[in-house]
Amino acid sequence: MNNIKPSSMIFDLDGTLIDTISDIGNSVNDILNEFNYEIRSTSFYRDNVGGGIRDLLERALPKDHGRPIDAYIEPLNRFYRKNLNKEAKVFPYVTDILEILKDNNIPAAVISNKPHEFTVECVNKFFPEHIDIIIGSGEEFPLKPNPKSANYVLKKFNVDSKQSYFIGDSGFDIETARNSNMNSIGVLWGLSDEKKISSFSPDYLLKEPLDLLKLLQQSLND
Repeated sequence: MNNIKPSSMIFDLDGTLIDTISDIGNSVNDILNEFNYEIRSTSFYRDNVGGGIRDLLERALPKDHGRPIDAYIEPLNRFYRKNLNKEAKVFPYVTDILEILKDNNIPAAVISNKPHEFTVECVNKFFPEHIDIIIGSGEEFPLKPNPKSANYVLKKFNVDSKQSYFIGDSGFDIETARNSNMNSIGVLWGLSDEKKISSFSPDYLLKEPLDLLKLLQQSLND
């Protein structure tokens, strides 16, 4: 981190702080099953999440399904409510990372393309004392990589974007960082492989949560 204490850190949620791929996949498969469509594999969901629920539905549904996407949103929300946090788990060292930020008065936010209601519920369940601002998808903020949500957080934190970091496992996160003049950290423990996320040229590329912990500790000790 250029050996400088970060001013703030913004995290993606799914695939960055928590592993939720089973909950997401089970919810969309419940929809596919209800409409008698072929369900998808976990690997399919790993390759296709990140762009928001409408994008994922469009990818998962058969091309000839013949219904507007809105026809699936309400039942999907119902299924996702049923599956929310059933199998989700926090990635190793994430709590340690957030605790260090808190101890050093470095503000932290979560910006997710998951619907806002579910984003808030997930963060409050797993990190009730560590996240200062939570933003999910909804009417107020457009989806990443639009920088509106990140710029809002930076303004609220009153910090320099060039000394702030956006951490995520997808190109949407790296592009959001770039669009808001933040430093980007791509992570490989989530839903992207090295080739995929490297194509977006993140400023840092980390293989394990422990790497982020060490990077943060180094920036605070130098």
